Amino acid sequence: MDGRRRERGRRTAVASIMTDGNRTTADPEPGSESIEWLSLAADETVDWRGGPRIQTVYPWVGLSIVGTVAVLAAVALEVVSLLALLWLPVFVAPALWQYARVTRTVFLVTTHRVAVRSGVFGVTVRTAGLDRIQNTSVVQEPIGRLVGYGTVTIDPAGGPEFEFWNVDDPASVLSELESRREHASSSGVPGSADRWEAVLEEVRGWRRAVERER
Repeated sequence: MDGRRRERGRRTAVASIMTDGNRTTADPEPGSESIEWLSLAADETVDWRGGPRIQTVYPWVGLSIVGTVAVLAAVALEVVSLLALLWLPVFVAPALWQYARVTRTVFLVTTHRVAVRSGVFGVTVRTAGLDRIQNTSVVQEPIGRLVGYGTVTIDPAGGPEFEFWNVDDPASVLSELESRREHASSSGVPGSADRWEAVLEEVRGWRRAVERER
């Protein structure tokens, strides 16, 4: 009897550990993640978070591999001296730099603004309020249209453009951004559009009545 109880207790403990592990590794709920490089307002949440696609680095990795193999082959065949190995960092460094640049770039759309974090050795953060955005557009090269990636360009008033560059499915990113813009615009003015239309019609009626009395 005691052995069965101990077995059930062991199974319960294992199940509890597995459950806790799943909670730890699960993705956070939308808007619940903390952004260490950006201070969010009390009523501000993250609606979309992304970055450049990692495939952006692939051409640089290919060049690095080709250059490294060429140097090693030349040294092995004694075409060049061992000093040629000093060229290896020249081929590897650009790929590492591009990888760091891509992985450390973050694009955000919150309920209040857009933000871009960039920088390899340092951190540069640019933000613009949704109410300041004048124009948005999507730019896709022929390969981007075929594969499904592109750049979302954001033009804020009184500042340089933002670019969410080489993001997957840029049309959906633009749609999310426009949705947040419309919501921010409607929430900034009290009352619905129908209500303001009714107020405008009432004012027009008063104006016509005053003109008739004249």
